[in-house]
Amino acid sequence: MAADQVSIVDDATPSRLLGLDDVQIGDAVEQAVNFDADMWRRFDALAGDAAMVHRQTKAARAMGFEEPILQGLAVTTRFSRLIGMYLPGERAVLQSIEFRFRRPVFVPAMLVYRARIERILRPLSSIKMSLEVAVAGTTHVTGICQCVIR
Repeated sequence: MAADQVSIVDDATPSRLLGLDDVQIGDAVEQAVNFDADMWRRFDALAGDAAMVHRQTKAARAMGFEEPILQGLAVTTRFSRLIGMYLPGERAVLQSIEFRFRRPVFVPAMLVYRARIERILRPLSSIKMSLEVAVAGTTHVTGICQCVIR
């Protein structure tokens, strides 16, 4: 992959097995995901987060939101796929991850995920990446992660 190249993937894109010599600073992967009510129900069943801000309009409005908000971890969960299948791919093991939730996400929403290599730490066989989730061109979540490449 050439530096500063963005690979656009979808759910049918085959996974990759990239090593440290196959990636460069600036390489990125991006995917758009339509997070709909069905996806929300499936995440909700798994997480068991029954907070009313996620379930009732009245409770959400009392907390200053227009309507119930999508759980933050539901919004960020797709990074598991981007990192573990595409960049760096199946040889990656997540070491650390941090998110900042800047704006709420409401369902349904077209979420655009992006992960970009910011630093390659060859002696540690790891990379640092920036993470972003956008809705309609506006950033809602930012983050960073570090992965070891095996």
